[in-house]
Parts: sequence; structure tokens; C-alpha cells
Amino acid sequence: MASDSQARRLAQRRIVDALTRHGSYLHRASSAQVSAITELIDELSGQMLSDVGERLDNLAPAELRAFSQGRYTTDRLKGMRKTIDGWAATMAERIDTMAKEGLEELAEHEAQFTRRLLTESIEDSLPAAPAGAAVYAAAMQQPMMGQLVEDALANIPERTRQQVYSRMRQGITSGEANGAIIRALRGTKALGYKDGVLNWPRRQIDTVVRTARNHASGVAYEETYAALGVEELVWIARLEGRVCMGCAALDGQRFKVGSNHPRNPLHYNCACQLAPSLDGNVMGERPYVRALKVRNGYTINEDGDRVRRAPHFRGIGDMTKKQRKDAGLDVGQVSASTTYPDWFKNQSAAYQKDWLGPARYKLYKDGGYQIDRFVDPLGQKLTIEQLRQRDAKTFAELFG
Repeated sequence: MASDSQARRLAQRRIVDALTRHGSYLHRASSAQVSAITELIDELSGQMLSDVGERLDNLAPAELRAFSQGRYTTDRLKGMRKTIDGWAATMAERIDTMAKEGLEELAEHEAQFTRRLLTESIEDSLPAAPAGAAVYAAAMQQPMMGQLVEDALANIPERTRQQVYSRMRQGITSGEANGAIIRALRGTKALGYKDGVLNWPRRQIDTVVRTARNHASGVAYEETYAALGVEELVWIARLEGRVCMGCAALDGQRFKVGSNHPRNPLHYNCACQLAPSLDGNVMGERPYVRALKVRNGYTINEDGDRVRRAPHFRGIGDMTKKQRKDAGLDVGQVSASTTYPDWFKNQSAAYQKDWLGPARYKLYKDGGYQIDRFVDPLGQKLTIEQLRQRDAKTFAELFG
């Protein structure tokens, strides 16, 4: 018969494995909701552009000047404003409804998943999971990176509305043809319409909805852990190059359930998890990949300009088998108790320098600085100058 200690090790391993797999399934579910909302935005925006294009063609020169100055003095100008504002209001209502319905459904599922995960792993009777409605309410009331989910969703259509007005006024005052103004809003077919103003809400939906769902999952986990009597949580980050310094510094740290502590998501598109820590240990194995840092073409900024992308770490999931082989990627597993800082110190000097940057790498190697020295308590990256200032303050306090 297995000892209690062995049973808990097995339970912990099962929990870590199940959460890792579950995270990949959650990403796919998020993609489905993002796709549905994006299709809605495209449909509404297409209708709006058709109407606005027709209205632009009917405006007299004096009306165009008035529109560019924010004056809606004629029925035609008032109709234009009603079209744009009505489009934004409808988009706001539909985004809010669709996103919240998905979050409420997810919160209930995650609470039940967490209870079953612990029940199956520990093989013991546990209290009921909190009601899905209560978990959803908690997720909506708890800030996501300091912002309420509802406000983050509402910002997308409102800012898009402002961008549409701004681009139209810019085009009018620059003497652009009406067709050129509409193309600037829609984007060009050659670039997949990603160079238009209306690509911004698509990108924001992808970012905000995915992050909000990660937030809802995190709240569901912690609410359920508390209801089931779990006392301690451990922060788990991905062992790969795309992990930010804030998440890497938190990896392996433990927090009491219900206490004030960093919560995922720490940033947009954060993929970290808070797992229950049984007896203070995390057992099992963690997958890792040392991703390749690459330049990957161009991107379009918020002004619609085509700009060169900065180097970034490319994940293994974005690469073909041949690309992985040619890059010589290091892929495997380590003990689940291995933290990111532990894993990182065994990586190559080239990888460490890419991830930290030259200045931080020098401090890491020559000055004995650990990863957590490069971020503030909220996980925000410190500049080298900020780091020097904090060190100077520490020396003054300790040594006078």
C-alpha cells in the first residue's frame, strides 16, 4: 500500500499534467470565441463602410469641411454621425453579450473541472464546487491587471469609433478621395485587410477575450480551491523563451489561498497557472522548449504604417518539423519542481543573452543578479537605470 507521502506525490503529478493539457484545450476554446466575435465585427463593419461610403459621396465641400471640424450642421452630417455612432453602439452591445456569455459558461465549467481534478487526483470526498454564477460574478468583480473585464471590453468599440472619425477627418483635410478614405478604414485586399483601421478591433478582441478567459479560469480555480480546502498555490510559468521576466520571476513561488498575491494573467496573453500545492511540493514533469529568436517580416502599427517586426521568440508550435530540426531546438521535460530561474541558468549563454538583453545579461553573469531583480513587485520590467537607482537606495539604507 502506498504511503500518504507517495499518494500525494502521485496526486500532484496528476494535477500538474492535467492542468498542462487543459491549458492547451482552453486556448482552442478561446480561439472559437474570438473567431465568432471577429466575424460579427467584420459583418457590422462591412455594413457601416457601405453606408458611410455612400454618405460621403453625397456630402458637399462645405459639409466635408464641417465634418472634419466635428460640426454636424446638416441632416446629411447628422445621418453620418448616427451611422458611425450606431455601428459602434451595436458592436459594443454584441461584444459585451457574446464575451460575457462565453465567460459565464467557462467559469462554471472551470469550477466543475477543478473539483473533478482534485477528486480524481486525491481520491477523497470533497465539498461541492462553488456555483458557476458565483464564480463568474467573482471574475467580473476582480480586476484583470487592474482593469475590470467589462471596461476592457467596452474600450474596444469606443476607441475604434474614435479611430474611424480621426482617419476620416485626416483624409478629408488631406484632400484624399472618398474611395481612398474607405480603403484606409477597411484595409487592402493585398495585405489581407490588416493594414486598415478596422483591423485594430480584431487584434484587440483576440488579445482581450483570450486574456479575460484566462482571468476567468484563474478566478474559478482559486475560488474552487478555497471551497475545497486547498491552502497553498504555486505559480507555474511555461519553460520557454516567450515567457516574460515577470512570470519567470514568479515561477515556483507559493501563496496562501485567499491572500493578496500576484494573480494570472500578469499581462495580456499570459499563459501562467496557479496550481494547488500539496504539502508544499510540485511533483511530476514539466515540458519545456528553448524557442528560437527570429525576425519575422513586417507588422502594421495602429496608424496603419508597415513597420519591421522586432526580434521575438518563436514558439515550437509555430514551426514545421524541418524548422525545428534546422534550428536545433532543445525540447524535453524536467522535474515539475524545476523553476524557470533553475532551468534558465542551464541554458546556453547565447540564449540567456537573447532573453535578458546584453546589459541585464552582464549583470546576471558578472554581478550575480537573479531574474527577480529585474522586475518590480507587479512583474513589470525595470530599466537598467531604475535598477541602479534601487540598488543605490539599498546600499544607502544598509551601509549608510
